[in-house]
Amino acid sequence: MNISNDILRHSLKNVYFLIGTACGGKTTMAKELAEKYGFIHFNDNWHEENFSNWESIQAERKKNDESSIPDWEHYFNRHPEEFTQSLNAMILEYAEYALIEMIKLSQNNTVIADIHLPTNLVKELASHNQVACLLAPPELVIRDYYKRDDHREIYECIMSLKNPEKSLENMNNTFRLGTQRTIDEVKASGLFYLMRDDFSTVEKTLTQLEKHFGLT
Repeated sequence: MNISNDILRHSLKNVYFLIGTACGGKTTMAKELAEKYGFIHFNDNWHEENFSNWESIQAERKKNDESSIPDWEHYFNRHPEEFTQSLNAMILEYAEYALIEMIKLSQNNTVIADIHLPTNLVKELASHNQVACLLAPPELVIRDYYKRDDHREIYECIMSLKNPEKSLENMNNTFRLGTQRTIDEVKASGLFYLMRDDFSTVEKTLTQLEKHFGLT
């Protein structure tokens, strides 16, 4: 980041972060906390309506991507390592704009941020009790990812490809790689985390988060 991390840490003191893997429960728990405590819920979709220059950023990315990713066949059949690196680059690109927006929102409010940010970056910018990592094991992510309404279009696009079974398996391998890598990074970081399983409940997870964040 171009801004001093000490300044950013101070400016983000009213932000709670929920980070982790897909299907870990970040959005569900952020909505629960926002409703119960009156927090502002900031998530990865915030930029669509609130970042004035996001359209130009997306247009530039599209122009750059079109030269290397000619169609959906290529996009969904990239090697899992290449796909994961591309996603990580997008997260880093987005991070600076997201943090600036969260600083503005949190000046007079408390923000609960359900967001994809690198573990090491969040650890630098927030205290231990401001960050919770919500994780799901790779096979659970693969099982549940396309069940979400906002992910159905992705699944339908994959199913429209020449060899959908092969493309879907490639995406599953990408999930395995990226999810396990995130889990390993979180465990090595020392940050607080909860691992979702088939016995997890909203009520239990909410109680654990409230305790960790010092809300009770």
